[in-house]
Amino acid sequence: MSENTKGAAREIQGQETQWEQLNLDELLQQVNHCITQLENPQISLEDSFRYYEEGIRKLKMCNDKVAQIEKKMLVINSQGGLDEFYTDGGSDHNG
Repeated sequence: MSENTKGAAREIQGQETQWEQLNLDELLQQVNHCITQLENPQISLEDSFRYYEEGIRKLKMCNDKVAQIEKKMLVINSQGGLDEFYTDGGSDHNG
């Protein structure tokens, strides 16, 4: 791996570490900013690739955050107790 490639990988890792500190709403706002930049007809090809890559990485982080939230969610069952939240199309896990 060349020094340029290693440097770019370290820079990306540093950015992602900063992004992990953001909440879901902040990340989605930044994804929206990337989309807005990509829709600009004056953007260079190099910048469009950069915004595309950044947007995809941020979307993955959003997906990871949503998955973490889903794991923590509880729902109240018909008897008033708490059950885990399931995302398999709404089937009833309580029988």
